[in-house]
Amino acid sequence: MKNEVIYPELQPQQMDQFNQNSYSNLLLAEGDSWFAWGYLNLNPSPNVLTSMDFAKSTATVSYAYSGDTVGDMARMTAGAGFRLEMRNRRFKAMLLSGGGNDLFDAIRFGHILQKAGAGNPADPDSYVKWGAVDDLVAYLSKNYAEMISWRSHALSMNKTTPYVFHTYDWPMPRPAKAEVMGMPAVGTWLYDPLRDVEAPEDLRHEIIKRVANRVLKAITVLHDPAAGIYVVDTRGSTTPALPETQGDSNDWANEVHPNSSGYAKVARLICAQLATLGVS
Repeated sequence: MKNEVIYPELQPQQMDQFNQNSYSNLLLAEGDSWFAWGYLNLNPSPNVLTSMDFAKSTATVSYAYSGDTVGDMARMTAGAGFRLEMRNRRFKAMLLSGGGNDLFDAIRFGHILQKAGAGNPADPDSYVKWGAVDDLVAYLSKNYAEMISWRSHALSMNKTTPYVFHTYDWPMPRPAKAEVMGMPAVGTWLYDPLRDVEAPEDLRHEIIKRVANRVLKAITVLHDPAAGIYVVDTRGSTTPALPETQGDSNDWANEVHPNSSGYAKVARLICAQLATLGVS
């Protein structure tokens, strides 16, 4: 059965007809475009949540929003709905998708990449400000810890509900913008910044993989089944887009968002983890 995704903020009319007692599995989600819409259009685009399949009837209440950073999610102004749901309903699992936009923003705004300078221009590491990457990891870790702490609030109905994170997959830097109302409009996040620092074409994907792997440690170190925190490693789960392509390519719709086949591959891995937690 397909996962029925409820977006209280994006489609408030859904809540008027929502009856949680109609579902065997009730999940709560917070995150970014991988759990929401790639970018706001008339119709929702595929995402991880809508690509999930379960044997039993399942609904996910999602407060994910395209473009949100982990900092956005941890702030009460943006994370209020997620936090209130945690207090007011009992869920079987809580899903979190975050960190991608924090990394992309840091790259786009020049905080992480640099010209090779005196470094070896053939070494991918020469194009990265690794101290800035470590600062980003510390920032992400602080905000993840804040969101995880909400589960233990005195009023929470989900003190023992498991958290499930994922690690995204490595995007191919390419001139493929996200579409808004059917027209390429948003991006690029990686391709232009890499060209700006004169990174060679044959190194660009490796540069992004190395940076992403360092940043994603902020997520992978959270894996602690004894504490009810599970991290699904989704790196390498999709077929990368071809370099220099401008539209849909292999498992990717644009530079940083998978297409339906890509999201389905990621969703299967998360569903496999959920099945071990009694959500099937």
